[in-house]
Amino acid sequence: MSFLIRPAEPEDRDALARCIAEGFERDFSILCKDIGKTARALAGGIQTQRFFVAEQAESSAGRPPALWGAAAVSDCRGRAVKTDRAAYLKHFGPLRGRLALLALKPEFEPPLDYPPSVGYLEFVAVGRQFRRRGVATALLQKIVTSSLYADYILDVTDINAAAIQCYEKAGFREFQRVPEKHGKQKGFSAKIYMKYVGA
Repeated sequence: MSFLIRPAEPEDRDALARCIAEGFERDFSILCKDIGKTARALAGGIQTQRFFVAEQAESSAGRPPALWGAAAVSDCRGRAVKTDRAAYLKHFGPLRGRLALLALKPEFEPPLDYPPSVGYLEFVAVGRQFRRRGVATALLQKIVTSSLYADYILDVTDINAAAIQCYEKAGFREFQRVPEKHGKQKGFSAKIYMKYVGA
């Protein structure tokens, strides 16, 4: 089976949310271990116009093609995912919903302090059953060759060796390492910032 990459459409919102919930399952598990609930909580805040998706090239039996993976490009004009207070409270519950807002709003929504010529890659995620097929690398390569921005950067935690290897394979190189203040609680000691320099 093969896949194709295209810009996301508004009707991809639920599948995008599911893909992100699966791709970042470890991170979201602190709030909720149910991927379906996490996806429903995230769905309303997804800005589909900022995403590219990888989907199955052929659909079967009249069903829509499966979404294999996704990646977003944010910039100084806007971010890829916003927090949705009502959805968080509904799907995570009153206490965990408030905790989700406190934890995710500073991660998802702060304006990016980069010039308009810089694209910030985030939410690079691949569904469980589609991993190890080159989906994330292909998504990244499609985005950086799209000429939407002059430069591309991303960040990754220092413990995510698989993602670092994928990003390096796609042509990204580390340019900055920022120690994490609350590393013990978050489970990593630094964020690594990487810039696209070409494969």
